[in-house]
Amino acid sequence: MLKVKNLKTSYGHIHALKGINLDVEQGEIVTLIGSNGAGKTTTLMSIMGMLKSELGSIVEFEGEDITHCSPSVLVKKGLCLVPEGREVFPKLSVHDNLRLGAFTRKQKAEIKDTYEKVYELFPRLKEREKQMAGTLSGGEQQMLAIGRALMAQPRLLMLDEPSLGLAPNIVQQIFALIKQINEQGTTVLLVEQNAYQALRIADRGYIIETGYGRLSGDAKELRESDEVRRAYLGNVGD
Repeated sequence: MLKVKNLKTSYGHIHALKGINLDVEQGEIVTLIGSNGAGKTTTLMSIMGMLKSELGSIVEFEGEDITHCSPSVLVKKGLCLVPEGREVFPKLSVHDNLRLGAFTRKQKAEIKDTYEKVYELFPRLKEREKQMAGTLSGGEQQMLAIGRALMAQPRLLMLDEPSLGLAPNIVQQIFALIKQINEQGTTVLLVEQNAYQALRIADRGYIIETGYGRLSGDAKELRESDEVRRAYLGNVGD
């Protein structure tokens, strides 16, 4: 579904990505793991066209070269990013935030059906649909950010640090919801510092270090790897 080849991106003279390669097959959850500054967020933003990649980089989505497509075009093609920090519109209601997620769609009946599916997945948002997004808790804002992306009916959903800053019990809920979204047919590319939880729900994983792909493989194998445990998982066990 998604193929990234030799992805290179720079911030001025700083080479943030130095040749990232990754594949995401339809129906999978694939996770990108790495320390702060490794290039995880830059990878997602480059795929999404929010950062300009360098000459020689290739990004393909469903067999089409999308390397130089704009974010708005990619949303129409079925690729959506839930950014780090959630980025909800604080002075708009929950319902209006969701409505903005469907801005590329025209069929009112289909949009209404998607509202119902999102509210079924996130019943807390239904309870607060007229509430201003800025008054929601961190966990509720994360649910809203994911729900807003789902309103665009993505085939591939990219999530950047969805557990960041959330209480442990809410983190568990968010990961369970990501798994549920995937089981309902949406492919997921997940960037997450909580490596243990990410590898528990993922099918495969990639480990990025200083702009390079360091390791890749089956999520269970990575979770059980001594090298990965020492570097990213600490002493956490199953």
